[in-house]
Amino acid sequence: MMPDQPEMESSIALLHHESAFLSGALAVIPDAWWTRETACTDWTISDVVAHLVQGADGAALALARAQGGDPSPPPGQRILYAGERASAMTAERAIAYRGEQTPRELRAAYDAASQRLCNAAGALQAEDWEKPSFHRRGIIPVHENITRRIQEIAIHGWDLRYAVDPASEISEGAAAAIMAVSHRWLNACFTPIGQSARFRFAVSGDAARRQDVVMAGDSFSIEDAGDAPADVTFRCNASAYVLLTYGRLDLSGGAPATAQLEIDGPLEKALLFTTAFAGY
Repeated sequence: MMPDQPEMESSIALLHHESAFLSGALAVIPDAWWTRETACTDWTISDVVAHLVQGADGAALALARAQGGDPSPPPGQRILYAGERASAMTAERAIAYRGEQTPRELRAAYDAASQRLCNAAGALQAEDWEKPSFHRRGIIPVHENITRRIQEIAIHGWDLRYAVDPASEISEGAAAAIMAVSHRWLNACFTPIGQSARFRFAVSGDAARRQDVVMAGDSFSIEDAGDAPADVTFRCNASAYVLLTYGRLDLSGGAPATAQLEIDGPLEKALLFTTAFAGY
């Protein structure tokens, strides 16, 4: 199936925008702050940037190989097993790559890797959009690989910007793109806790949606919000929705003052969501 051309162009344009936006943010972070811990627990700004460099190069290679008809894992890589948590392995790779590089060197490496990624995306043709491509979580269409890259840049970009400004948000465009694939993230990171609850998300703004995540024992489902009463309703903008569902918001003291989020319902029930979908 051929893609809608404006949709393809807008996805690639968003990739360019998010890459450039983060480059600008990195340019103004003082060198002395690059050892600060980010919202990605135990990762410094330098660690996160190193991870983004590796991710950009990996995605660029995957796109180029997919365009040539090869969705197989590149040498030295593999598809993760179902339920496999790769956080420790990913951190080790990023820290090894970071090594003794200075903030200036890491900025340059990020800019160069982002350019390679954007070049690979820009070389895609309409007939490439649905081709299978490698991702460590499985073989996915090229267009989804681009969306997942936008997801990585936006969320990890927020992680390190949070170390500088806790009131930072994810852009509306990136948040909307991430929301379109967030169900896959929830499926990947769900940890059964033997509890039942209906969580309603009332998202405002251009990406408005009303959606329920229904947890029943050791499984869950995602439904359009209907008439069934919710145990907890999260009223938020798109940025807060992404940050909450991707495990970036600590609700232990209620809704964080730095996020556009309101919680209707018992806090102990709200905490069940962040426990079951803690991420990794």
